[in-house]
Amino acid sequence: MSRRPLTRDEARAIFATTDTSLLEVIDNLLTKGVVLSGDVVLGIAGVDLVYARLSVLLCAVDKLLEAQSETGERP
Repeated sequence: MSRRPLTRDEARAIFATTDTSLLEVIDNLLTKGVVLSGDVVLGIAGVDLVYARLSVLLCAVDKLLEAQSETGERP
């Protein structure tokens, strides 16, 4: 079962409704899943010393297990 990403208009419609609470937004994000990515560079006097790329997957555990069983991967 493949899910398509939300279009920009669909995402705006979710946030535009006045009935949507923060809890509903968080629930929707955890149900669909979201990936946050970022880069961190530590340096002194313009010299980069440490570079780290960070990625975080936020998703409900039952969705991960469901996706894992669909692909046949072992835990």
